[in-house]
Amino acid sequence: MRRAIALLLIMSILVVCAFGRTLWRKGQRETKGKEKNMRKELVQDGLYVPTPREIRENSFIYRYNHKLCREKRLIEGDSLGSYYLCLQAIYRANLDALLLEKLDIRSLEEEFQKSKLGFVCRRQEDKELYEKESAMGLKFISLGNNLYIEYLEEEQLNLLEEKLGTGKPFVTDELQAMAEETYQEVIWVRNPERWEEKSTFLYPEGQGRKPKIPSQALVLKISNVMEYDASGNLILDEHMREKCEYLEQLKDEKEKEYSEILGIEVYILLD
Repeated sequence: MRRAIALLLIMSILVVCAFGRTLWRKGQRETKGKEKNMRKELVQDGLYVPTPREIRENSFIYRYNHKLCREKRLIEGDSLGSYYLCLQAIYRANLDALLLEKLDIRSLEEEFQKSKLGFVCRRQEDKELYEKESAMGLKFISLGNNLYIEYLEEEQLNLLEEKLGTGKPFVTDELQAMAEETYQEVIWVRNPERWEEKSTFLYPEGQGRKPKIPSQALVLKISNVMEYDASGNLILDEHMREKCEYLEQLKDEKEKEYSEILGIEVYILLD
């Protein structure tokens, strides 16, 4: 009798689990379908959502915690998809808005645009991924950190998912407050196998060198590119030395200032 009851209980559990998996898959399909439309809305609202291929070619790709992404149902399988990238884009837009509010980044941008030294930003077709993803709306300055939203708590992820479902405005006071509370965890470049390990990270080369930066630092990038003529020859810049000296001095001043304002290490990379 006991054996029969136990067998009945096991069968009931299996049926419930199977039913739960079916509902979860159905919910995932519905969410994915909505997400395709929401991706278009994000793009129409000025947010850049990279393609999965762009992410696969990203030098940070191996730092994503795919196991944790699967556990939190952010991805299926081993690859980041549009669902994760849409949530990431919403988070970035709110973090960018927060930084614009707390730091004098817009004033710096105006200085570059009005400077008699003739600073040159990248053309749209030459922009790197971090510049394309930026929601700051600036030509010279952007956030250089990759964002690992899998380290958010479930309730924090729910806020992003709800916004993906309800649509614009994608930048809200509630989401900015959440970004302020969590961004130090989200920008942290980690080894997925050793989450709590604090180390340094080599960022992509800028000005002929690979800068080594603490993995928990906030990174801003300033673009100042050289110009070439139609034949591909470098155009002589009579102000190059002045530009470099100005940028190096600005970098030292603003790294200290921004670190004090935010209470974390801030590094500025000059491209």
